[in-house]
Amino acid sequence: KPKIEESLVKGVASALQKAPIRNSGRLYLSDLWAITSLPEDLIIEVLSQNTFELPEGANCVVDDRRRKKRIIYPKNHKADNAENENHDQGDN
Repeated sequence: KPKIEESLVKGVASALQKAPIRNSGRLYLSDLWAITSLPEDLIIEVLSQNTFELPEGANCVVDDRRRKKRIIYPKNHKADNAENENHDQGDN
């Protein structure tokens, strides 16, 4: 797969911080689309291939294009191309 351009990654990261947090701590794909003007499928691709910090109070990004909202980026997401390393935070 071709590497996604850094400017797209930065744009999505910025939109995640600007997007309103909806019910149950959800960020909506349609809000990210409205902020970035990027195609929704491209936003999903950028989310899947990178690791982002969600704003405080946000638990996930959901695809809200259909009645059944599907989680496309959970808070503890690991990028598809990242090595799966276990980073324990100790006993909480």
